[in-house]
Amino acid sequence: MKKAVFVPVVILRTKNGYSAHSPVINGCVATDKSIDSALKRFKEALEFHIEGEQLAEKKKFNYVKELKDILKKYEEDAFYASIKIAA
Repeated sequence: MKKAVFVPVVILRTKNGYSAHSPVINGCVATDKSIDSALKRFKEALEFHIEGEQLAEKKKFNYVKELKDILKKYEEDAFYASIKIAA
């Protein structure tokens, strides 16, 4: 049975819309014209990324300590969200 995992997502306003990425998953980014559609695209990209990297076999994502330091650099220039994926 797959377990639900919440992955932090940083959403930034770009010149053409929004960009979504996770500070704990390297190399996975999505963009679109609205926040909702950027998040939807990011979720799809992340699920594909996890499948490709076989991250679904890991028991947990250990990111709490790293996340605090990473998010400091964005300060007030970003929106923050969390998406739920099956892992």
